[in-house]
Amino acid sequence: MIRRRLVAAATATLAVALVALTMGFYTALSWRLESDADGVLRARAEAAAATVTTFQGRLRVNETPFDEVLDSGVWVFDATGVPVSAPPVPGPLDPLARRLSAVSRSTFRNVGDDLRMLAIPLHGPATPDAIVVAALSLIPYEHAERTALIGALVLDVLVLGLSALFVRRAVTQALRPVAQMTAQAARWSERDLDRRFGLGSPRDELTGLASTLDSLLGRLSAALRHEQRVTAEIAHELRTPLAQLRLETEVALRRDRSAAEFQAVLRQVLDGTDRMAAVLDTLIGLAQRSIDPSAGTAAAVDVAADVRRACRERGREIQLDLECAAGLVVGCDHEVVLRMLQPLLDNALRYGRSAALLRVSRSENDVVFAIVDDGPGFGAGELETVLGPGAQGHAATPGEGAGLGLALARRLAEAAGGVLTPKVSQGGLIELRLPVA
Repeated sequence: MIRRRLVAAATATLAVALVALTMGFYTALSWRLESDADGVLRARAEAAAATVTTFQGRLRVNETPFDEVLDSGVWVFDATGVPVSAPPVPGPLDPLARRLSAVSRSTFRNVGDDLRMLAIPLHGPATPDAIVVAALSLIPYEHAERTALIGALVLDVLVLGLSALFVRRAVTQALRPVAQMTAQAARWSERDLDRRFGLGSPRDELTGLASTLDSLLGRLSAALRHEQRVTAEIAHELRTPLAQLRLETEVALRRDRSAAEFQAVLRQVLDGTDRMAAVLDTLIGLAQRSIDPSAGTAAAVDVAADVRRACRERGREIQLDLECAAGLVVGCDHEVVLRMLQPLLDNALRYGRSAALLRVSRSENDVVFAIVDDGPGFGAGELETVLGPGAQGHAATPGEGAGLGLALARRLAEAAGGVLTPKVSQGGLIELRLPVA
């Protein structure tokens, strides 16, 4: 869980920082206590040295009000190492003090872990030659050091525990909006893909997350609408051809017919089957993004000739002419351009009275396929609606076609970077513009 990981990471970082601070504090405290112990030891030795004088050529130690304190851990030796003053009770430190009486300069020496000694030689015209040795117990300093370390560790544990609680609370408060937004996005993705957080442009992490979730919901909504539209188009496009095939087959089976009549019916069935297969391949290819209309190129004259030949093979009883400028190359795949032009010419041959014309020309950076017929044409109020799925013009009779030919051609044209435009004219007029290769 991310909350636990964040709390653990913050707590671990704080723990490392506290350990480093405690180690630094302990090191500084140890150095300071050691310096204080050395200062106390030197002060004791110097205080004892101040009481050393000579009388009649011999060393002696003057009596002071604090003799008990000085005598408890101070030795005075003459230049030959003979003790002049020592603690009243002999102890194991006497041999160590005697060994230090031979030093020629101030010397510190540790005795085990709990004792420290200092030897100070006395020389000079105003000072008799002597060696002062002082001892100091380190147990109080070590006790203070341990007490400070234990206190620091206890304080670290308390700080770490309280910090972990505060961090957990802060992380929980910070992540609560994220959890709420995630839950809302999950509910919206199941029931209402049109809902949005609408927090504006990203300003921080939360608004950035909201913007990302809004974009995700928008893509999901667009994908769902695309799927629904493709499904509807497939259903609309296939319903009428299937009904026609069934009707022609039923009519053919009502009575005995000649072989020529059956062949004519079978040719119609085969033609309708081919049209359904082509439309189905196109719709499914677009839905799966396996058809890229802008991939490849095609010679405009070849495409025009192929679509004209396909229309003639269907036996349309209408004159179909072709005007094509030479050398035009379309920036679109040959088969895809055929699928765009096929429903346009079908409509021209269906609604034209006697003649239709496919004119191919160039306009700036576009190849323009203009399909003209002498039929009723488009009304001014249906130039946009006629391109929608399932929509038909005013000239169509009920049950004639599914109204998806122009919608399919428009989708292919837009996918290829072109545009399909019906226009008001004396007859039928529709233009397909595709980029020049």
